[in-house]
Amino acid sequence: MIERMFIRIKSTSKSQVKKVQICESIRSGSTIRQVIVRHVGMARDPQQLEELMRLADAIKKQIEKDRYGPFLFNLDDTPSNEDTTPLLADEVQCAINHNDQQPTIKNLQVDLNNLTEEKRVVEGFHDIFGDLFQQLGFHQILTRKKSEVLKELVLARIARPSSKHASQEMLAADFGVNIDLDRIYRMMDALVEKKELFEQKVYHATELLCFGKINMLLFDVTTLYFESVEEDELRRFGYSKDQKFHSTQIVLALATTDKGLPIGYKTFPGNTADVSTIQLALAEWRKTLSIGEVLVVADAAMMSEANLAALEETKIKYVIAAKLKTVFKKNPDAILKKRGELIHFQNEPYWKQEMKLSNGRRLVVTYNEKRAYKDKEDRRRVIEKVQKKVGSGKNIKKLVSNRGYQKFLAVEGEGKITFDEEKIAQEELWDGLHGVITNDAEADAGTLLALYRRLWVIEESFRIHKSDLSIRPIYHFKSERIEAHILLCYLAFSLLRHAEYRIELQQEKVSIQDVRRALWRCQSSVLRDSSTGKLYQVPSKLNEVSRKIYNTFGVLRNQRIREIEEL
Repeated sequence: MIERMFIRIKSTSKSQVKKVQICESIRSGSTIRQVIVRHVGMARDPQQLEELMRLADAIKKQIEKDRYGPFLFNLDDTPSNEDTTPLLADEVQCAINHNDQQPTIKNLQVDLNNLTEEKRVVEGFHDIFGDLFQQLGFHQILTRKKSEVLKELVLARIARPSSKHASQEMLAADFGVNIDLDRIYRMMDALVEKKELFEQKVYHATELLCFGKINMLLFDVTTLYFESVEEDELRRFGYSKDQKFHSTQIVLALATTDKGLPIGYKTFPGNTADVSTIQLALAEWRKTLSIGEVLVVADAAMMSEANLAALEETKIKYVIAAKLKTVFKKNPDAILKKRGELIHFQNEPYWKQEMKLSNGRRLVVTYNEKRAYKDKEDRRRVIEKVQKKVGSGKNIKKLVSNRGYQKFLAVEGEGKITFDEEKIAQEELWDGLHGVITNDAEADAGTLLALYRRLWVIEESFRIHKSDLSIRPIYHFKSERIEAHILLCYLAFSLLRHAEYRIELQQEKVSIQDVRRALWRCQSSVLRDSSTGKLYQVPSKLNEVSRKIYNTFGVLRNQRIREIEEL
């Protein structure tokens, strides 16, 4: 008889490492023994221990609700009965059930000369991401049949992103899953109608790993282009961050935690200015997501008086990069002295200046010699690149994509270029300077620098969307299909980020590319005995990376050859 499940921290006698385990007390008569349900990880410092405790709490709740129902992250939404009802709790193969059910060993007598391979099936993505798809509750919103199609499309996007038609062919050839293309598009049409519910599932999954309170929100925007020049209410021409000015585009806003776990996203017409997105995105998210008091970190593109005032009105703290040349346009000498208080951040010296602004705001400006050298070298390389194009007979300004450098150029006719040395000299005065504006009255300069530098996480998130998940170019043309495509990619991104976070915390950091490669190699060969017609499944061996991934999620992979039913 199971008495209760609890989280245990076990210290080792010879080191400071602490083991975090999920255990349960089992009563047998008058005896009570403690059994380890899941080894979550080993903490080497207080911060890692806190994160492991959060993760252990989330896994514990998941195991309890998978055992006893209802599902974790359950919402009061009732799926349509168009096909059938959603999956029931006892139908989910959760991680704890995998561990409890040991495979039955059966002696096989087979003549190897009669065996031929029927097909080879990739299983790793279903074992790991299929399980995580259900843990995050993505299967609860659509009907059973549409949820199955959604799961296959999301897993295909993670494994090998491509068009919907190519994904259909890959699922059949490599995963052993056959889905009619019309079913895929019908699912996408139903998917976009439930967009808000899926966003809530993602948000709640992230919130749970933060002990129910998200403290930091990293925010940024990017552009996604189409292979089209036709405009509509969503597809517009605008400033392209992908340098695809000849194509229509949309603007995508994204928010994550400082660990990269997804919070929310929003799409805008392609001609939307970056600065106007943060207010609109936060306003929409707050309608459906329980976003409370958070600290918003964003780059200089989000800095405007309207944005700062709106954040202050809603009691949100912020750390936003300051446009120093705009702030000190009338009095640049006030900041160009590059001296002030000497501080050390990440073992490097910085000169800090701080000014109090109106409405309780603070402007913190830092100067660093390494940053100054980088700024100077970046400008030098661009100028050298442009100089090499002189005499090519082309308009040089078109060769310089960065608008910030075009102001240094003076063009006389086609291909004739000169540099404004005075403007270059003025620009050098700002090398090494960086400022942030904040309404946080207590954080010191080092803390503000550390917060702002976490923006690399959101930049990496966009790289995952664009490179690993191939979110663009977009080939759909109907607005509903475009939104469904982006939501598909966002769900795939959410699974990747949650998996990445858990693997790093419980094992060690493994790149998304290595995760995908390892899971692709987790395959099984299906062999047929020509004399009996029987089928046998031969699983591939787990390598070191795939073993770490399976151990992280408590999934037991059957490594034995076994007889299976007809395909």
